[in-house]
Parts: sequence; structure tokens; C-alpha cells
Amino acid sequence: MENLELLVRELCKYKDELPWLEFKHNNYDPDMIGADISALANGATLDERNYAYFLWGIDDKTHEIVGTEYNLQTLKKGNQELENWLRGSLSPNADFEYQITNIDGRFVGVLIIHCAVNNPVTFKKVDYIRVGSYTKKLIDHPVLQSRLWKRLHDKKYEELIAKQDMSSEDVLRCLDYSVYFELSKIPQPESRASIIHYLKEDGCIIQNDNGLYSVTNMGAILLANKLADFPKLARKALRII
Repeated sequence: MENLELLVRELCKYKDELPWLEFKHNNYDPDMIGADISALANGATLDERNYAYFLWGIDDKTHEIVGTEYNLQTLKKGNQELENWLRGSLSPNADFEYQITNIDGRFVGVLIIHCAVNNPVTFKKVDYIRVGSYTKKLIDHPVLQSRLWKRLHDKKYEELIAKQDMSSEDVLRCLDYSVYFELSKIPQPESRASIIHYLKEDGCIIQNDNGLYSVTNMGAILLANKLADFPKLARKALRII
């Protein structure tokens, strides 16, 4: 994800930890991380977010950037790299990436976790969820379990991300937004901000936590100038035989 420093600063503005957001200073306990990845991925789906975040180097009380002494990618569980061990212990639908950034001379580790898709994400075959700032077994919270399964079933292909971390200029360059206004019978605004507003309102794009934008599958399929700009969808281009 681009603009990692901006993302960290934006996340630190939240007053409390959330079902999709966790702060730690130097705690890298493997089982804790695995259970939290499950809980955060499921929490992101429950809150209808595309990503969850696990940040190291942040004071979990004040959310002050204090820096971390370790790098997840260099740590091990036994003789195995910790990241590989986590991937092997999580269900196949768990998707995450780790990045590290230097902010004001302090290192911050950022684990970007994709929301659960199709099924809850599990760790060691157990699914977890965040309740307040605590990670709990999902089976012990049947109301949340029911809501999560409903969200998983309601998730539509059109709402998934085709391309992420785009500036507003890049969005308008890739999408033929004039067609959107013509078909919607809405006068096309003159300002870029107003055009972006309309595209967001109809789910063609979404704004990321780092301030950049993502184009949804729906936005790309309906409005792309070239589907080749969206590698995940390139095969869906019209072919005449």
C-alpha cells in the first residue's frame, strides 16, 4: 500500500482500537498474532471494510508513535520464519501483507489484512472476532457469528477492489466518467471533487484509509477506458469472434 506514513497517522487518530484495528508496541507472540489476524479479518468483513490493520510501534493507550524494535519478517517460530508459520496456521482465505516504515526516526510495522471472503478466517481451525479491544472465539458470540455469515453471503463481486491506491487524477484518467453522467442523466460537474463524490456515492470507487482511492469491479467494468488498466479484469474485455 502506498502512502504508508499517511495511513499510520490517520489510523492513530482513532480514539479506540476497533474490530478491524489493533495497536501494539513490541508484542510479537506468534499465537496472539495468528488469532488477531483471524479476528481482524472477520471484523473488517463485519464492519463492511476491505482491510484491517495491525500496527506495531504504537502505544495502545495513547496511540502515540513510539517505534518498534523488531521486524515481523525477521522473526521465527521455532526453525520456521514467523510469517510462513502464520500463513500455514491460518485458513487459505487469509490474505495479508507486512510493511515497515520510518516515521520521525521511529520504525512502525504495518500488517495489512484483507477482509474475510466466502468463509470466516480461522487460526488453527478456530475462528476469532474482536469484542471491544479483546480477541474472542467467534463461537462464543453467536449474534456476531450470525451477522458475520450474513455479511459473507451478502458480499458481491461488484464491490470487490479492481485496483487500489489511486490518486483522484488517476481515477478520472482510467474511467470514462462522462458516460456515467450521461447514463445517469445528471449534469456533469466541473470540479474534480464533485465528480469523485458522485462516483463514490454509487460505489464505482471507494476512498482508502490512506486517503487514496480504489476502483471497484463495478466501476471498472462499467466505466474503464481500457480494461487493461485493471489486470484482474483484463480477461473480461469484449471479444468479437
